[in-house]
Amino acid sequence: MNQRLLWVAMGAVVLVVWLVGAAVTRFTLEEMAYLAPLAIIVLGVTVGLVVLWVKVVRDSLERRRGG
Repeated sequence: MNQRLLWVAMGAVVLVVWLVGAAVTRFTLEEMAYLAPLAIIVLGVTVGLVVLWVKVVRDSLERRRGG
C-alpha cells in the first residue's frame, strides 16, 4: 500500500473521530482535540477486542461442526 495513502487515511480517521466525538459529547472542538489521541486508542482497543472475539466465536463454531 502506498505510504502517502496510508497517512491520508489515518489523518481522515483522526479527523472523523475528532469531529464526531465533539458532536456526540459535551466537549468543544478544542477540548476534543486534546482528547482525540485517547479516543483513537480507545477506538483501536475496542475494534481489536471485537475482532478477537469474532475469531474466537468462529473457531468455536468450526470445532463444534467438526471442521
